[in-house]
Parts: sequence; C-alpha cells; structure tokens
Amino acid sequence: MSDAPATPPSRRITGRFTAEHVSATLEEFLLRASTRGEAAVAAARGVLCALLLLRILLAYGDELFALEVKPWFAAAGLSFGLAFSLHTLRRLRAPGEVRLRLTLSVLVDTLVVIVALSPIVVWPHGDYRGVLREFDAAGILLVVVATGARLYPRVAVVGAASNALALTGFLLLDHVRHRELVGYPAGDVILAYALLVGAATLAFAVAKGTRLLVAEGAEAVLKAERARQRLGVYVSEEVAAALDTSDDDPALGGARREVAVLFSDLRGFTRFAEKLEPEALVGELNAYLDAMVTAVRAEGGVIDKFIGDAVMALFGVPQARPDAAAAAVRAAAGMQRALRAHNEARARAGRPPLAHGIGVHFGPCVWGNIGTQERMQYTVIGDAVNLASRLESASKELGVPVVISADAAAQLGYEDRTPVLAPRGTLQVRGREQALEVFTFVDPELS
Repeated sequence: MSDAPATPPSRRITGRFTAEHVSATLEEFLLRASTRGEAAVAAARGVLCALLLLRILLAYGDELFALEVKPWFAAAGLSFGLAFSLHTLRRLRAPGEVRLRLTLSVLVDTLVVIVALSPIVVWPHGDYRGVLREFDAAGILLVVVATGARLYPRVAVVGAASNALALTGFLLLDHVRHRELVGYPAGDVILAYALLVGAATLAFAVAKGTRLLVAEGAEAVLKAERARQRLGVYVSEEVAAALDTSDDDPALGGARREVAVLFSDLRGFTRFAEKLEPEALVGELNAYLDAMVTAVRAEGGVIDKFIGDAVMALFGVPQARPDAAAAAVRAAAGMQRALRAHNEARARAGRPPLAHGIGVHFGPCVWGNIGTQERMQYTVIGDAVNLASRLESASKELGVPVVISADAAAQLGYEDRTPVLAPRGTLQVRGREQALEVFTFVDPELS
C-alpha cells in the first residue's frame, strides 16, 4: 500500500463525471435514439418496397415474363431497397461512422423514390399529365420528412437536397420529353418546391428538436446519477441505491433483521494525533480508513458511519444474506491484513505503526430510518450494535485485536475463506447477567 494518503472516495466517484465523460454519455444517448429512428425508417422502407414489388407482380406480371425493361427496372430498384432495409436492420449495432451510414441510408431512400418514379416518367401511361400529377410523387415528401428521424440535422439537409435534385430531374425530363403531355401550370411547380421546403424544414426541426430533448433527458439522468453517487459519499452506495430505487418517500421506522455488526477503532490515536497538524492528521486518518473500507467492501459490507477514527460496518443490509456473520468475520480478517500492509508502508516512510481493535457480533436489529421527519439516518438500532461496540472495547483488555461473539461464531460454516476461530474465554458485558463467550482468530498472522 502506498504511504501517501489515499484518494478520498468523493474524488474517485465524482471524477468519473468529467467533461469528456458527460460529452461521451450524451453522444451515446443520441446514438441510441438515432439508431432507433433509423431502424423505424428501415422497417418502413422495407414494407413499402415489399408492397410496391407485390404491386408490380400483380399489375405487370405479363410484362415481367415478357422481359420488358420497365417492370424489371422498377423491380430491381425496389428489390435493392428491400435488401438494403433488411441489411440495415441486421447491422445497426455494428461499429461504424454513424453520420456516414445515415447519409448513405438517406441517399438510398432517394434512390428508391427515383426507381419508383422513373418508369412512370420514362415510359408514361396514356393518361400521363406530368410527374406532379402522379400519386407516387408524394413519396418524395414522405422521404424528406423521414430524414428527421435520424436526429442529425445535416443528414436531413442532405436528404432534402438529394430529393430536390431528383424532383428537378424529373421536371426537366417532363419538359424535354413530355412537354405536350404536361398538364399543370408553373404555379404547381412553385407549390411542389414550397411543399418540399416545408417537408425539409419539418425534418430539420424534428431532428434538432428531438436531439435537444434527448440531450436534456441524458443530462437529467447524469445529474441524478451524480447526485446518487455524491449521496454515496455520505452514506454507503448500497443505501443510496436502495433509497434511489424506492418509489415511496422516506418514512420513520424500520424492519427487524438479523444483522452482523462490526466495529473497529484505532488504539492510542488520540495521543498520536496530538503530535500532528490537523491537515496531516486528516491525511493519516483518510489513508487508514480507505484501507479498512476496501477490506469491508470486499466482503459486501456496508459502511454505516465513521465515528472519528472508528468504523461501523453492517452485513446483511440492505439485502438480507445467509452468510452475514461469515462475511463480517472475513472482513475483520481482511482488515487485519490491510493494517499490516498499511503499517509496512508507514514503516518505509518512517512513520510509527498503527493498531486497532475490532468487535463482531450477530443478532437482531431494526433496520430503517431513525430520527425525525426533518433529519433521518438510515441505520440499525438494537442490542447487537451495542454489543459489537463493547466487544471492540474489550479487545484491548483481552489482548487480542479481534473479538467475535459466540452468536457470530455459531453462524460460521468455516469455508475455505473463513478464518478458524478459537475460544478466548468469557466476557462480562455491562447490562447482561450472563457472561458472553467470545472467540478470536487462531491464525497468528491475524492476531
């Protein structure tokens, strides 16, 4: 372990929310929304191409068998549009440059429109009066509006521009080849472009507006997560998560629960602190607490509170667990190993070693909100808490660093990771008539 003071938990948590992290998270939200929009457009394009193909088969089946160019040209283009839609739906999650992929998709939509309208303009039917009189021409407006679903305004502009060019090409083709058939005045052309501009404006507004809404939603999620993690600096992250996922407002009261309680306290730290400046004292204490908290959390323990240089940890809350006592005993052993490593680092820095006492007990408690409506604390209350504290205090009297109650020892299954315990006699606890049998670790490295 480094001899430098450990980084405070608050800096570790809030450090994840850098400007780069926020930007990347927002972009991830936007990418998801854009991907969903592209999937919807691809599905709609696929259905439309399939229906138009069915229309060609039913209406122009004879011409297809006769190998005439007109139906085969349309069928080939629509088949490409259908195949591209299916490919898009399958590969949307594949890595790639998003904007380039969406731009390609928009151009394919334009191609589908061109393929659908080209046979009508190149091989006009007997009642042909110009492309603007054809029902299929409305597909241009639909395609332009659909570009907004991609949530990239520039992509919407590309879609509008490509479809405007396609419409211009059809109008020029009408003017060159079918001037005598075209039956609409110049005002209709102006109206067509006005509708196209309106559709493009709508698509741009949808893309930009939805993008802003998604960004605001993502920022709200980030703020909520930041608040939850900051709350986790003052209460355990498990408690913060439990409160965050609850739909009800906090209320006073709690529930009865079998809990393992661990208390630890530095020995002689008051005298040691007299020789240090306040800033140095905080650094020393934070480094020690960081090592102890790491050992507790490694066994799934919840840090209930710090009381000066003392630590109160719980096992079996917020979620009940059958191995709560075993986890607490393993955590006590882990704290012993962590203290040894911490003292080795202190020795290399020329600092004196630290010593602590640990008490572990298992018993019924009330787990919940304790306090008043104005100020609550999510904690445990019960005789098990008091007894664990008394066991920690008795560790110095018994001459061992760790004292474990018989109630906690009775819960152990002595798995490979659970240290073996040995009796340490009985302890008369104030307020109890009967003496309490206590245990400590057999392993001398933990003593």
